[in-house]
Amino acid sequence: MNTIKITHAVPLPGSILLVVIENQTNSKSDAILLTMPCEDALLSGYIESLEKTLSWPDDIQSGEDSEDVTFRIDEELYDRVRKWCAEVGISIEQLALAFIRF
Repeated sequence: MNTIKITHAVPLPGSILLVVIENQTNSKSDAILLTMPCEDALLSGYIESLEKTLSWPDDIQSGEDSEDVTFRIDEELYDRVRKWCAEVGISIEQLALAFIRF
């Protein structure tokens, strides 16, 4: 039995689906990005069928080849994204890692 449950699914431009998942075994949440097969992929039944095939994303390990990156971001945008992340149960770092993994 799969212990991963999709708690939020947000379609993004370019047929990309941002999915917030929860590992029901240990109550941890994470975010992943998926390529949607078609625009109407969010029709009834797609999310339920998707849950059956998802696996927990691998952690990205920072090693000796890692780099620190600093960039400027609009504070208002950052605050809105941080608030949304808190509402869906993930950190802004987990959201950023979803984009890196993709």
